[in-house]
Amino acid sequence: MDEKIFGEIPLNTWRWLGVNELKTAAQVEEKFFEVGDGETKTFAEVNLAEGNVARKIKISVGENARVEFISADLGRGNYSADVEIDLRGDDSAADLDAVYFGDGTRKLDFNYVIRQHGRRTKATMNVRGALTEHSDKIFRGTLDFQRGAKGSTGCELEEVIILSSGTRNRSVPLMLAAEDEVDGHHAVSIGRLDEEKIFYLMSRGLDKSEAERLIVEAAFNPVIEKITDENLRGELLENLQRRLA
Repeated sequence: MDEKIFGEIPLNTWRWLGVNELKTAAQVEEKFFEVGDGETKTFAEVNLAEGNVARKIKISVGENARVEFISADLGRGNYSADVEIDLRGDDSAADLDAVYFGDGTRKLDFNYVIRQHGRRTKATMNVRGALTEHSDKIFRGTLDFQRGAKGSTGCELEEVIILSSGTRNRSVPLMLAAEDEVDGHHAVSIGRLDEEKIFYLMSRGLDKSEAERLIVEAAFNPVIEKITDENLRGELLENLQRRLA
């Protein structure tokens, strides 16, 4: 199968950042979900595959409805995810929580978009990841306030833990606004593990690798704990522990 660019920001201004260049050769899995007026639904997408995976997911949310989308990527192959959530109804809400782990020569490409069409909509995007060895990751997160979204709020945060010098990370938090009277915030935190935390844990009897593993697990746990399947949660944590070891 020929490689092709999976997800990209469709603006020439951003191409010099090199955030539209990761390609995938995986068969694309496409899913569409609808959350009707007044409904509350939770969707979870977990990747533990050995091979390459590419997913496109679209979610439409009605009036006074809420969706929670949870993503956990701890696969072995390359992974591409394109998630679009449309808050079409007034007073609708979306919470997107995601974790990822890049090791070896994995290539990770994430394109997350929440479009806010209705009035007084609320959107949160919380993404946490860790990169080590020679992994290569691109994250594009967009809060898009459409015309008519008066009174809407949005908050986006990505936290990236860098575990080795051979990794490559590119993060682009983006906020678009075609409407006034909206309140949006976005931020990215990228860095190595806190040496003071590592020293503290080592003073309590852990070696350095155990301390690092504990810190990464603590960052991932708030998202993994939202997965309702107990066996799947256990598999994810066991997989993460093995990889960090």
